[in-house]
Amino acid sequence: MKSTFVRSCLAALLLAGTAFNAHAQEEVIVGAATSLSGWMGPFDKDPTRTAELAIADINAAGGLLGKRLKLVHIDTKTDQALTSKAAQDLVKQGAKLLLIACDFDSGAPAALVGQKANVISISSCGADFKYGNLTIGNNVFTAATDAAATGRILADWGTRKKGWKKAYILLDTFIEYDKSLCRGFKEQWQALHGKDGVVLEDTFKNADVSVASQISRYNASGKKADVIMLCSVPPGLASTLRQYRAAGIDLPVLAGTGGAGNALHSAVPGLTNYFFLNNSADGGVTDPNPANEEFFKRFEKRFGERPAVGQGITGYTVVQAWARAVEKAGSFDTNKVRAELEKFKDEPLIGGLTSFTPKLHTNVDRPMLIISVDGNKREALGYYDIRKGDFVTWW
Repeated sequence: MKSTFVRSCLAALLLAGTAFNAHAQEEVIVGAATSLSGWMGPFDKDPTRTAELAIADINAAGGLLGKRLKLVHIDTKTDQALTSKAAQDLVKQGAKLLLIACDFDSGAPAALVGQKANVISISSCGADFKYGNLTIGNNVFTAATDAAATGRILADWGTRKKGWKKAYILLDTFIEYDKSLCRGFKEQWQALHGKDGVVLEDTFKNADVSVASQISRYNASGKKADVIMLCSVPPGLASTLRQYRAAGIDLPVLAGTGGAGNALHSAVPGLTNYFFLNNSADGGVTDPNPANEEFFKRFEKRFGERPAVGQGITGYTVVQAWARAVEKAGSFDTNKVRAELEKFKDEPLIGGLTSFTPKLHTNVDRPMLIISVDGNKREALGYYDIRKGDFVTWW
């Protein structure tokens, strides 16, 4: 009788152990509703690939709360209808996290699906403020730095480090990111130089074949600027740059994260006197942060090239931030994970110092890397922190 009881207990323990191991190895899905084609392709491709690397790193270290992560990607092809459907499919598969587009207009349909299903959605590098101000809901975050904040950083850096005083603002009305970028720049520039610090403002559309009228208006104004703030994204940004340079307007040009990337620089031969900012170095540029350089080597080994744009690293940041919050919460429960994300204060992630609050799910004070271009040769000048008015390191 005793031996039968012992055998029964041992059998029960073995069965429980088998069930535990199976549970421990259960996969947790990270869904990616991002574009590999269309105009969003160049912005979404590398973040999607770096998210893959983040998941591989977590799994190699034993998984997350004892579970393996699995990336399931659906190409949304820069199509809003496909984006919504992709998010719905990923939620049905049980995704605990949605990686969404590097642009609010493109990613909002996926964020809406995630919000309704109570799944956390994090954009890789979508910088429009509506990603971070709970416009869609409290489950939506972005690993980017707010577009208006990057505009303020550029204005502050241009003033304190270059001594520029008069700015000409040229806005591409294509997407909300461009508008937010210029708005932030103007606010900071006029705070530093007064209303007269902006000598002229003009607009164009990304699809415009010619910006001859804008060039004529600047020349006819008789006003001399020290710098042009160009708020745009490719392909319109490259076309506009070429036309201004061809017209003999060689003023320094400032651009946001939309003005980064190998494709842009190759589209403007001999590009000089051009400055932009990013989360990390573009392909071919040495990053001041040694950890980023080490990451780029791993990325190149896996994919045969470095990330084409500095925002590429933000896909890794999305998974890293969510995983860190899961660990702190000790749970995959959305409400508990969200609460931990909202406690981040200058959290040192691969995409930079990251902060969130219950009311702000984007970054407004993160140091950003300033990169100069001279004869198409790019050089990282350093990570500029507007809070200090200087370059900083945190590694």
